[in-house]
Amino acid sequence: MVVMDDKYNGWRYLILSFALSDKMVMDAVLAVSTFHLSHKSGGTLPVRPDKLYAKAILGLQNRSSLDEYDMLTRQSIFVAIITLLVGVMVNGSSDFPILFHMLQSALDAVGGEGGLGNAHAQESFDCLHYNGNLHPDHALTFYLNAYLRQQAYDIYLERATMGPHGTLDPNKIEQFKETLVMFPEGSLGEHSLVWPTFIAASESLKDEHRLYFKQFLEKQYHRNGFLNLQQALKLLDKIWARSSYTNWPALLPEPRVFIM
Repeated sequence: MVVMDDKYNGWRYLILSFALSDKMVMDAVLAVSTFHLSHKSGGTLPVRPDKLYAKAILGLQNRSSLDEYDMLTRQSIFVAIITLLVGVMVNGSSDFPILFHMLQSALDAVGGEGGLGNAHAQESFDCLHYNGNLHPDHALTFYLNAYLRQQAYDIYLERATMGPHGTLDPNKIEQFKETLVMFPEGSLGEHSLVWPTFIAASESLKDEHRLYFKQFLEKQYHRNGFLNLQQALKLLDKIWARSSYTNWPALLPEPRVFIM
C-alpha cells in the first residue's frame, strides 16, 4: 500500500497501464474495484466481483508456464497476482496463502526478481526513505512511518525469537504508541500503518494501549472499508483473551488473510 498518491504511485502509472493492454490484468483491477465498491454500496452493483475475480484467476492458470513468455507477459502475470493480493485485503478472503504461493512460485520460475527486468528494486525496497527524498516537505512523515515499521519489526522479531515465555520490555509498546500519536488525524500515510499497529497491539498488555490501537484500526476500517481489518480485530480479541504470554506470532496464519 502506497504512502502517498502522487505521480510515482505505481498503482496508477504501472498497474493501470498494464490493464489497458492486458485483459487478465484488467480483470484483476476490475475485481478489486468491484469488491471495494460492492462493500460500500451494500452489494447492489450490477456486476458480481467474484466472477471478475474468477476470470482473473483463470487467466493466471492459462499462463502458468512463465518460461514460455516474453518479459512483458511475465510482468503482466506478476502485476495481476499483486493486484489480486490487494483484492484479498479488500474482501477479507482466505485466499491470501494461495495467491502468495502463486507469487513465490512465479518468482522461482523466472529466477527471482532479476527475471522481471527490475532495475529499481533497491529503491522500491527502501521506498519510504526514497519518497522522503522526493517530497522533502513530508520528510518527517516518511521518517515516522519508517520508524514505526522498524519498531514493529523489532517487536515481532523479539517475540518470535523468545517464544511465549519471554517478557518484552513494555516500554517498547509505549514508545510505539507515543510515536503513533505524533501522526495527526488523517495525516499522510496513516492508512499504511495497519500492519505495524496490529503487531504492537498483539504484544500489548495494558488496557489503555489495547484500546488506543483498536480504535486506530477501527478508524482505518471505517475510512477504507477493507474487510481484512475486521479479521485483524477478531484475531486481536483472540490474542488478548489468552494469557499474557501468548505466542501470538504462531496465531497469525490462522485467519489466512492479508493484514496490511
